[in-house]
Amino acid sequence: MEKTWASGALELLKHADSHIELNTAFDSRMAFISIDNSVETSIRVFMSLPEKISGIKFQRKEVEEAGNSFPKMVELVFHRAQSKLSGLNDSDIEHYHRIRNQLYHNGTGLGVDRRYPVAYRQIAAVLLDNLFGIKAVSREAEATLENLILLFNEVETLVREIFNYSNIDTDHTFKWEMAMRAGVLEITDINQLTELRIIRNTQVHSKAENIDRERIKLGVQIAEDLIQKLKS
Repeated sequence: MEKTWASGALELLKHADSHIELNTAFDSRMAFISIDNSVETSIRVFMSLPEKISGIKFQRKEVEEAGNSFPKMVELVFHRAQSKLSGLNDSDIEHYHRIRNQLYHNGTGLGVDRRYPVAYRQIAAVLLDNLFGIKAVSREAEATLENLILLFNEVETLVREIFNYSNIDTDHTFKWEMAMRAGVLEITDINQLTELRIIRNTQVHSKAENIDRERIKLGVQIAEDLIQKLKS
């Protein structure tokens, strides 16, 4: 599959990697724009695939209505393919896309902190993995924002698998209560999941100067503990 439907998005991500490694202001901007293009390509291609390949049915009319609007495409794919997007939030992608627009439209003088393209790159990699089954990233065993994003995705995937196995609707208002009654989660697990989600979302949407490494470190530890328990 890497050489067919997802090849364009993967190449854009590899192109971004080459810029990230150079670590200059110009290369950070180029990397960020390339990553955003990779995300858009992944979404656009996935929506164009036949249902027998993607497993998701998109109505031609709704795809046409989304057109070339990035926000509408993101909204549509998250609406139709939520089961494939564990660990990802549409608000994260829209947040980084707005930064990309500032970089693209406001001239070459605008800089971007290196942590932004690195974090967005991980989101793009998770998207490729979830939609096409392509591993475009290796997980690092360190407390970084990009690692937190990957670990959060793994936790969300495990929780969804547990819910599916236990016939619990992941969209149900009382899903956590149902999980406790079924004996698949404890209140401490749910509290940790809540704290992990808060840490992850807060740090992803923080400005570069406000990123809290101690909170990220705590989030990574919580995620690793949850993964170990959920897999046991």
